[in-house]
Amino acid sequence: MSMPALPPGAPQRHIVLPGQAPDGTPILSVLLKRSYRIDAGGLAVQLEHAQPLVPGDRHFGDPMNTTIAHESDHIPFKPATDIVIQANAHAHNNTPVHELTVSVMVGTHRKDIQVIGDRLAKRGPARLPIFTDPAPFTTMPMRYEHAYGGIDVTSDPSMANAYARNHLGRGFVVSDSPAAIDGLELPNIEAPDDRLTPERLSCGHVMHWQRQPMPDGIAWTSKYAQPRASYAGVMPGDRALEAKLRRAYTKAVPAHQQADYAKTALPDMNFAFFNGASRGLVRPYLQPAERLAFRNLHQAGDIITTLPATFPAISLDIGQGPQPGKPAILQTAMFRLDAMEFDLVWRAAFPYAGPDSLPRLRRLHVEIAP
Repeated sequence: MSMPALPPGAPQRHIVLPGQAPDGTPILSVLLKRSYRIDAGGLAVQLEHAQPLVPGDRHFGDPMNTTIAHESDHIPFKPATDIVIQANAHAHNNTPVHELTVSVMVGTHRKDIQVIGDRLAKRGPARLPIFTDPAPFTTMPMRYEHAYGGIDVTSDPSMANAYARNHLGRGFVVSDSPAAIDGLELPNIEAPDDRLTPERLSCGHVMHWQRQPMPDGIAWTSKYAQPRASYAGVMPGDRALEAKLRRAYTKAVPAHQQADYAKTALPDMNFAFFNGASRGLVRPYLQPAERLAFRNLHQAGDIITTLPATFPAISLDIGQGPQPGKPAILQTAMFRLDAMEFDLVWRAAFPYAGPDSLPRLRRLHVEIAP
């Protein structure tokens, strides 16, 4: 099996990954990554050296205590385009503000996020908490550590209660006791139409977490957070194997527990699991020359740019002659706004005989144009 090496200085990175389409068809996905600089006029200029494809999730620090800086690029099939922004909110002209709105526009679709200065909760009269006034700020990290969520370790001394949608955020509390509320850090990043209020600060019981605000942002979400975690399941092409294994395992289950075991069948994989962008930023596959705009997400002011006017075409030869070149599908658009750069990851998927045929492949040749 051979794959031609990229020449030095090539402005792209690619890899071939085996996977499945949502209907269970085995596919070989060619993933191609290119990087771009946004110039002063908003033009996207392809960089000489592309950022490498990221093989596994990368966090900002300790994976247990920090959010995702870059999710893995090694996803054979995403059902939509992830649009992810790594940035800070910036006050206009670097003038301190107590609150501002950041916006992301993709074509005609717009997403707003409310950004608020640091605040604390305190016990108020008649058991209703009060929120302190936001502190002034000029920049704010747009990371899920600053969104609604967190782990309440005070309400119940016998256990820690995590907010299922974002365990790394701030503001989640179960009880309204003074110990739980006084000094509680409140979120800096909120959805404008689902903000935290004193009346809904305490959810009363950890099982009532769904009543609480949705955490929001523009960065990568966690695979372990709801609702994304609920989409995981058995891949469609693996269902027959799962059923065979289940029948075999049933023999090891005590007879009086086999009925319960039969009721715990694993769900089908919902391919939405593979999209990791924030709410409103998982979009139908973006097209060439799509316009994107960012407000209050760079110290220089608003940023407007467009995707490349043409997307690459990709062909694959696995020893049976080149398969026809396919227009690439854009899986991921990740903007690194402090650097005024962005990375695009495209996919071209080709059906093949399945994993058992991989050892017999003697050729794996990729052609990319332009």
